[in-house]
Amino acid sequence: MSATPAEILAEFTGTFLLIFTVGCNVLSGSGMWAGISIACVLMVAIFAFGGISGANFNPAVSVALGITGDMEWPKVGIYSGVQLVGGIAAGFAYFGLFGKAFNLAPAKDFNIFSAGACELLYTFMLVFVVLNVAAVKKGCQNWFGLAIGFVIVAGAYGAGAVSGGCFNPAVAIGIDLIK
Repeated sequence: MSATPAEILAEFTGTFLLIFTVGCNVLSGSGMWAGISIACVLMVAIFAFGGISGANFNPAVSVALGITGDMEWPKVGIYSGVQLVGGIAAGFAYFGLFGKAFNLAPAKDFNIFSAGACELLYTFMLVFVVLNVAAVKKGCQNWFGLAIGFVIVAGAYGAGAVSGGCFNPAVAIGIDLIK
């Protein structure tokens, strides 16, 4: 089954909102509240678009849903491509707004291995939570946006100081292609 135009638009818009919010937080220097802001926009987008597309907004989530059989592989490919395009479009949008961009890199005193480990572990946590609250027939579907948002809060404050806290290839590519 192929993705519908509504699903494609939902995945693009949700991913765009997420990465645009990341960029605006970083470039405005919002500091302590950035993790909450990013988690809130993800949570709101999940509640807004979950009934349309499933609100993946992350190629890692889409691939995990393909692996578990909860999404057909052609749709995984379409969603992942749309998410990457949404991330890149968001990068251009915050660049247009602020007139500058930024690159991802390990924080001072950390190396690529420690940053990679943080990204791997928190991406796993995010996908694990999605698979256990949103992709199950009997679970807490009414609250899955909140549970997923709190993973972002945990990751932003737990690993953000090491790796920047992407946990999403669309975020990383959308940010790094702009500068």
